[in-house]
Amino acid sequence: MEEAPITTGHHFHSVQLAGSTRAHFGDQYFGGGLTITQPTSVDRPTFAGSYSHSSLSPVLNYVRRPGLERQLHNQLQFTNSTVGRHEMRTVVVWGLGGSGKSQLALNYVQEHRQQYCAVFWVEAGQRKTIERDYLQIYKLLFPSRDNGSTTFAVSDAITGVKNWLQGQEGRCLWVMDSADQIEDAEGSSYVDLHHYLPEAPRLDRIVTTRSSRAQEMSIQEAVAVAEMSEDEATQLFRRCARLQQTTEQNNQAIEAIVKELGCLALAITLAGSYVHEHPDLSSDVGRYLEEFQRQRKQLLGRRAHRLLHQYGESVLSTWEASFNAVQQQSPVAAQLLSLLAFLNFGDIFLPLFMSRPILLDASNHTHCFKRVEGSRWMRLLSIDAAMVNQNTILSAFSTLRAYSLVSWQADEQVYYMHKLVHAWGHDRLSIDQQQTWSLSVLELLSDAMHSCQDDLAMETRLLPHLMANFAAILSACGSAYRMLHLDRKNLRRVGQLLHRLGQWNDEYKVRAFIKQITELELGIEHPDTLASIGSLALVYQKQGRWTEAEELGVQVLETRRRVLGPKHPHTLVSMGNLALVYQKQGRWTEAEELGVQVLETCQRVLGPEHPDTLTSIGNLTLVYQKQGRWAEAEELGVQVLEMRKRVLGPEHPRTLVSMGNLALVYQKQGQWAEAEGLEVQVMEMSQRVLGPEHPRTLVSMGNLAWVYRIQGQWAEAEGLEVQVMEMSQRVLGPEHPNTLVSMKNLAYTLKGQSRNAQAIALMSSCHKLRAKVLGPAHPGTQKAFNTLTKWSQP
Repeated sequence: MEEAPITTGHHFHSVQLAGSTRAHFGDQYFGGGLTITQPTSVDRPTFAGSYSHSSLSPVLNYVRRPGLERQLHNQLQFTNSTVGRHEMRTVVVWGLGGSGKSQLALNYVQEHRQQYCAVFWVEAGQRKTIERDYLQIYKLLFPSRDNGSTTFAVSDAITGVKNWLQGQEGRCLWVMDSADQIEDAEGSSYVDLHHYLPEAPRLDRIVTTRSSRAQEMSIQEAVAVAEMSEDEATQLFRRCARLQQTTEQNNQAIEAIVKELGCLALAITLAGSYVHEHPDLSSDVGRYLEEFQRQRKQLLGRRAHRLLHQYGESVLSTWEASFNAVQQQSPVAAQLLSLLAFLNFGDIFLPLFMSRPILLDASNHTHCFKRVEGSRWMRLLSIDAAMVNQNTILSAFSTLRAYSLVSWQADEQVYYMHKLVHAWGHDRLSIDQQQTWSLSVLELLSDAMHSCQDDLAMETRLLPHLMANFAAILSACGSAYRMLHLDRKNLRRVGQLLHRLGQWNDEYKVRAFIKQITELELGIEHPDTLASIGSLALVYQKQGRWTEAEELGVQVLETRRRVLGPKHPHTLVSMGNLALVYQKQGRWTEAEELGVQVLETCQRVLGPEHPDTLTSIGNLTLVYQKQGRWAEAEELGVQVLEMRKRVLGPEHPRTLVSMGNLALVYQKQGQWAEAEGLEVQVMEMSQRVLGPEHPRTLVSMGNLAWVYRIQGQWAEAEGLEVQVMEMSQRVLGPEHPNTLVSMKNLAYTLKGQSRNAQAIALMSSCHKLRAKVLGPAHPGTQKAFNTLTKWSQP
């Protein structure tokens, strides 16, 4: 079939600068797609001209990226002029849309154009733009063949330009920019890059693309363009916003903005230009961040101003183009992208998608996976859920990776999404779609939690995904709680895992949500509602929020007494929990009264070795300890420890609690050897069973340190207490009651070593925080105040 000719001058906009020997390159401007400077020769005419598009307009705000610039330079520049002089070199510059690939290539042209006899820039996003540029280049190379009305066949133009390059004695540079449609050979927009890329012995070629697979087209090392460094992103924001000097408040706001935008070049450019266009934001940049968080989709959807950036498109439009290509090539990959938006954007590990993980090797956490047929998330990925298997998932990830929508971190063997791509994947869906996906992914995570319940490392790894999914559920649910049909069992499983791992703050969010939706759906007196209220009260206890814990505890106990009866096991649990709250408030008489009542009823109704009976014994032991009734405390402590070892096993978390409680009794009675022996066992087993940063492990470390301190082993005590305080501040938060206990303990150890100034400063901080968190009347607050007063006296 004969190729239809294309007439130049009617299908595109171009500028030919007659008589110019080169395009204008200043400090800030690059004027073209083609620059030719050829020495005059008897045998060869002089070719000189320039051709540009508005999409290659001034790069006013370019920020140097030295690492990437050096990589590109090293691939194309040889220090030894005799090496590679006659070889063709090709470098692929690839990365996510909007990451700054074209700007990097433009910068290389600016820096090194004098080393080339000709520089060509071709827009390679579509076949028609490539052919358009070839035709214009052909006209500039062979002006004698163009009489103003001449039409050229594209094939003739391509052949003519390639032949011209073959005959050049000096090196030429050819840039194929935005060659993104090179993945799906069956797609209607596919570009056969090999057909269009010229080959010549002294030719350097740069290909910018979103396709990671393009790396395979060259033996040269590819340049991967990811997010900017924070310093680079900050500098770019300032340039685009045209901020000369800012306040410390604005500096902090800019830092927060670039982090929120994931240091993505195009997003930073849009944000900075938006601030510049709204002068009222210049003095209070932080307002942009607030606006962005409210209107993320709209702000990312703004088109870049052509005088500010090379792109004439928004962040979202660049990704939508990639998504459309993915969807044509692999519908499963497109659906997988939506699924990923309801997980955390980091540490996306493949085993999660193979259904239920089963631990094979505890030493290196190697897993195999047992298939769960017909899961909802599988049906969303593919109409034929039976076809969703390991190969399907791997293939889908490969497609997403090819379009730079996910990246692979080989050192950790996980996938990663840029945080804005992750947010866009969520925001592009309707509310109904968000609801469907959030619940389906919760089902996926629930399967994973069920299967790795005894694998602490795996459970910890799931945490970020669980909380990201929970945030998505809240967003899709909205204030009207539209998702009353969600499976509360899966959410409760999330709460249980968070409780096991000591993540009290996150557990509070989940438990509060469960309570609200259960009350709306089932009513205030339904057993499930009361259970959810009781669970929330326990979280309040862990957070040291005793007033809220007491309020909910009383509510649950009174309702259960009325609805279930005074002897029902759930009623007894409520009584025991309320007794614990009274203990924490220093209300020993009320705590003992309830504790004795619970123990006697449990022994009669449930039996002497029932787990709830043993818990009630342990709780009463604590009350006796606080009252200084050591003989009674020891008797009960030994009793509950022996029974828990027999019934639950020696390493069960509750057995460890009993060991720790008995060790405290030994401490108070001066039985140091017995106390230290038990505390060492508790700490070592807690570290192994619960993990080194679990709140109970931290308590066991603090208890052992206390034993060391009492015996005058200051170095051992201080070493443990510093660890406990630092980990508590990180894991529990700086105001958690357990963190405050760790501060108090370390202060006592410092005081014992006559390091008075340090001890007083730490105890002062502890007192202020206790007054704020526990209240001025709490026994712990009063004790800190009395100690501080005593230490401060001359």
